Amino acid sequence: MVNTVAEMDMLAFFDAELDDLQFSGDMNINWDKQARAIELEFTLNVTKEQAIAVEDQNGELNESDEISYEDAILFFDESKMDGFEYADNYLAVIPFAGRKGLNAQVGRGFFNYLQDLLDEGEDQLAAFVNDESDEETFILNWDDTVFQATVAQADDQLAKKYYAYPKY
Repeated sequence: MVNTVAEMDMLAFFDAELDDLQFSGDMNINWDKQARAIELEFTLNVTKEQAIAVEDQNGELNESDEISYEDAILFFDESKMDGFEYADNYLAVIPFAGRKGLNAQVGRGFFNYLQDLLDEGEDQLAAFVNDESDEETFILNWDDTVFQATVAQADDQLAKKYYAYPKY
């Protein structure tokens, strides 16, 4: 198998894919050059339709009609760090292959899965804050089995390509 470099690096790929996402919330990319890691932060925003008290993770009541939920996904250079040590701090941690970068099939599968996750997350958060859910606590859940299946469904030709780690 011959590995080829895709026409853009990881950051350019992320930017292009984020522009294509159908998502009303906020997205931010944080690049830690020293750790060779990229964080993808996102915020789900919904409006309460009822006068229901919602408590944030610090135990404080949010009386605003606007409710936000923040989370992040870590992409890390598996040759530089063990990103799985930080798994408790992120929705998901996804390794990439050093300077070679992120496998294009993984990248395509990731953004396909992310779109579904964000759509479902917004719906679930809206149901939660409007008392249409039986859950006591809202948390977004990453399903690695579904993610891996989504990656496997991406174009096989992408398995031979990589979005290179960006140069400074």
